[in-house]
Amino acid sequence: MYQARHTALDRMTAECEALGGHGVVGVRLRRGPFLLGGAEFTAIGTAVRAQGVASGPRVPFTSDLSGQDFARLINAGWAPAGLALGIAMGTRHDDRATTGQVRPWAGNTEVAGWTELVNQTRHDARNRLDADVRRIGADGVVIAIMQMRVSQRPCPVAVGRSDHVAEVTIVGTAIVSFSGSGHRNARPALAVMPLGPRRRRAG
Repeated sequence: MYQARHTALDRMTAECEALGGHGVVGVRLRRGPFLLGGAEFTAIGTAVRAQGVASGPRVPFTSDLSGQDFARLINAGWAPAGLALGIAMGTRHDDRATTGQVRPWAGNTEVAGWTELVNQTRHDARNRLDADVRRIGADGVVIAIMQMRVSQRPCPVAVGRSDHVAEVTIVGTAIVSFSGSGHRNARPALAVMPLGPRRRRAG
């Protein structure tokens, strides 16, 4: 899962570099089915370039923030360092307790084993996201996507029992501070940003 996503991101970054961009904003990572049960990963974003800057970073940055949120981030004294990923997969076999809790006469009750599976997988994904932020060398992360997929499959060794699989993916933009105080006072957010000549002269 990590390798497929990073391959898509690397190819998008290489295209941004070929276009002379300094980074990519609004990145969207998508996963879809492919032939023979495979998966297809795509990374799509908008390459951006700072006006008047002769050379940018050696490797363009990536960010899943929108253009508006990216501008607010810069105005607040932060810069994107790259996309951070936290992915975890867990599986749990239906034991005797779980089987008893899902029987029709069990009533409206929590299935403790399934709750444990979901909680533990989310916890592992958050820990791996934190490790990826540290690998990038960032100060924090702005999380945009938290997805969970839950599936069920027949147990290959116990007839009539099932295995439950949880897959959690967390994607965010790792950020670093470039101001002396760690952040600057951002101007109030605008509900509407006019793009007429007056706005351009003010910028």
